Amino acid sequence: MQKPPSTASRREGRALAQRAARITLLALGSVLLLGLAACDKEHEPEAPPPRVKQVFHLNAYEKDFGYSQAVLIDKTLYVSGSVAADDEGRLVSPGDMAGQMRAAYSNIQRTLAAHGADFNEVVKETIYTTDMDALLKASDLRFEYYDKERLPTTSWVQVQRLVDPGFLVEIEVVAELP
Repeated sequence: MQKPPSTASRREGRALAQRAARITLLALGSVLLLGLAACDKEHEPEAPPPRVKQVFHLNAYEKDFGYSQAVLIDKTLYVSGSVAADDEGRLVSPGDMAGQMRAAYSNIQRTLAAHGADFNEVVKETIYTTDMDALLKASDLRFEYYDKERLPTTSWVQVQRLVDPGFLVEIEVVAELP
C-alpha cells in the first residue's frame, strides 16, 4: 500500500502545476500576439502624406522683418497678427482705433483672398489692443467683415504695447479653407 503524499509534497506539486499553467498561458499568449502582428502587417494603413508647410508673405518687407504673414498646413491657414500697416510697412490711421481695425481687417482680407477664402472660413480670432475701451467702442465694425450669425471664437487681450508704439490693435486669425 502506498503512503499518501505529505503536505509539503502536495504543495510542491501544486506549485509545479501552477508554474506549468502559467508557462502554457504565456506561450499561448505569445503565439496569439505573433499571429495578430502578422495580420496587422498585412492590413497596415498607409502612412499619411507629409504635412506641407506653405509660407505666405503679403508684403515684401515681411521677409526682412523676419516673419510670415501666414502659414498654410493642409487646409488650415494661420494668419499672423495683422496691424494697420500699408504695403511699405508704414502706420495707417495713427491714434484712430476704428481706422486701424479696418486697415488690419483689410490686410487679413487680402491674405484670405490670396488663399481663396474669406471671413466665413475664419474659426478663431485673437485681438490684441493697447486700449480696451477704444476697442470696445469700435468693436461693431467687426460686423463689416463677419456675419453676425457665424462669428469665430474670439479672444480680446489688452497688452502694454505692440511692435510699433503707434499700433493700437493687432488681429490674428485661423481659417479652415474649403
